[in-house]
Amino acid sequence: MAVNFCVPPALVDKFKQALRNGDINPEKLAGMESAARRDYLAQFVGKDLAPSVNAEFESKLLLKNQKAGMITWAKGVAGLTAPARRDLISKIERLDKVLNPEDKSLFLADLAERRLGVGVTAEEAKTISDLSNKVSEAKAKQLEDGTFPTEQDRLDYGVAVTDLADFVNNIKSKAMGIQFKTLGKDILTRPGKVGEKVIELTAGNAKSINASLDNSAIFRQGWKTLWTNPGIWAKNAAKTFTDIARQVGGKNVKKSIDADIISRPTFDKMKTAKLAVGNIEEAFPASLAEKIPVLGRLYKASEAAYTGFVHRTRADVFDKYLRVAESAGVNINDKKELEAIGKLVNSLTGRGALGKLEPAANVLNNVFFSPRYMKSNIDTFIQPVTAGTPFARKMAAKNLIKVVSGTAAVLGAANALNPGAVEWDPTSSDFGKIRVGNNRYDVTGGLGSYVVLAARLIENQSKSSTTGVKTELGTSAFGAGSQTRFTVLENFLTNKFSPAAGLIRDISKGKDFNGNKITVGSAIYDLYTPMGIKTYQNLVNDPSTSNVALSMLAESFGIPVSTYMPKGGGGVPSWRKSTSVEINDFKNKVGEKTFTEAAQKYDIAYNAWVNGVRKNPEWNKMNNVDQNALITKQKAQLQKDIFNMYNYKYKKSSTPTPNTNLLKSINQL
Repeated sequence: MAVNFCVPPALVDKFKQALRNGDINPEKLAGMESAARRDYLAQFVGKDLAPSVNAEFESKLLLKNQKAGMITWAKGVAGLTAPARRDLISKIERLDKVLNPEDKSLFLADLAERRLGVGVTAEEAKTISDLSNKVSEAKAKQLEDGTFPTEQDRLDYGVAVTDLADFVNNIKSKAMGIQFKTLGKDILTRPGKVGEKVIELTAGNAKSINASLDNSAIFRQGWKTLWTNPGIWAKNAAKTFTDIARQVGGKNVKKSIDADIISRPTFDKMKTAKLAVGNIEEAFPASLAEKIPVLGRLYKASEAAYTGFVHRTRADVFDKYLRVAESAGVNINDKKELEAIGKLVNSLTGRGALGKLEPAANVLNNVFFSPRYMKSNIDTFIQPVTAGTPFARKMAAKNLIKVVSGTAAVLGAANALNPGAVEWDPTSSDFGKIRVGNNRYDVTGGLGSYVVLAARLIENQSKSSTTGVKTELGTSAFGAGSQTRFTVLENFLTNKFSPAAGLIRDISKGKDFNGNKITVGSAIYDLYTPMGIKTYQNLVNDPSTSNVALSMLAESFGIPVSTYMPKGGGGVPSWRKSTSVEINDFKNKVGEKTFTEAAQKYDIAYNAWVNGVRKNPEWNKMNNVDQNALITKQKAQLQKDIFNMYNYKYKKSSTPTPNTNLLKSINQL
């Protein structure tokens, strides 16, 4: 017997001696309660090792031949010599008692903890046993090929398995979590754990709430499946609406989905392939929001739609790829082949593998909104080369071609209907988006931003999404020219921060993205407001926005909508982020309310000018230098016009600045 723990030599000797002189009596041990037996063994092997030694003993009590089991236990734990072994065997063979499973006093607690990974009570163990029996009864109907006589038999088996798993997982969650009734003790005894849990709950619930109140998985996580497996996509997209209705009506949608997947004949292969089904999705890592009256049901419904879509789609695509692989002569029982297919399908449905960063997955999930989704998009481009087997690489290549072709077809159609609506230059942040008025619709499933990042890093250029001017990175102090390859990468990553990490970023800067001061109210709003509501407010606050209803419909189904006017200073309003002495002096003179009004007038005027000039054929004939010169001139004129509206004229200070005094001193040397 291979024992999975090590007893130090000194304790081994002590244990041997106790066996020889009868202090350790197998018959006596068998009649003890689990806790008493553990305490008794602790005096021979120490408190730390006693649970493991006791669990090993209890495992032998469960064998049909308990006497043989105890002999094996004694040999493995103590390493007895031949004479001592014979003496112990004679004692064991005289045992007449067997365990009475109805006697709770003989509950094998340490063995249960080893098997489950968490301590359970005798009552909980009884429930686990009952649920396990139901699983066995349901599975007994399974046919040799893994199928069931009827669909209901299959689902009954799946429900039995999920009931058992849910019960055990609930016990584990309670054991691993921080309980309110013991919070005071936990703060004193394990403050690090409490702090970690508070951060995790704050970040996790903020992310879950931001991701709720929509059905965005259809086109966000499902964009690649739409083009690679349209039939599966359509079927599961339609089911999301049923899932929402059922969950709002009080049904446990996730359980029925899990039951369906678990009871499939291919489920064992899914486990070998590490297919991401039955797990918690990174967009919904916490569930505090479901406790909110009324709104909690809506939150739970959006979670059910999201989880249901991606899990069903993964299982369906996996089953399809198994059939394709088998028909191609691939050994679908080979672990390497299955893992390659599983990784391919996971990435195709928005859940990439983090590889060596997997141990830090929880930390990354608190920092970034969707780290696995980010990795899945990267996988789309690299798996034709990196996928683990020839079959997986071939399928990945086909998938990439289908996704690119499908996306290009949508963009091409949009551009044909409205010439100029699509930006084809990959150095522009509008690349792969359809522009309608001031709104941009991202129909790339998130893939476009990775193309933009790569293009900017390779070309060392950035094209303005407002003016269309292309600028070399690192060539000026303002605009795109002030960026470098490093800041381009930095901005890409920080824009994908989770709500909590984004708030920390803004606090460190002293202002939010719009240049506004961080307040308690704004922080709570950013953390705990669904993204759909934020988008709606941005849309209605933009006087030049296009169809709000259409934009919200697209946003709710996973086609992100960004709305912004071309602005002179790049903020909202642009002047709020300006470091100009004139702008700041104007603000101090007219006050906050008038300043905001004036800044908005400036942005609207600049927006109208830019939209007009970009349609002028002569604009595209100009080089970047001339375009920038014209933009600078127009900004200055618009600023002057706005200042005149408010009877403001900037007066330069007559007080010499420190730099002026320094220059004068240098000149006198």
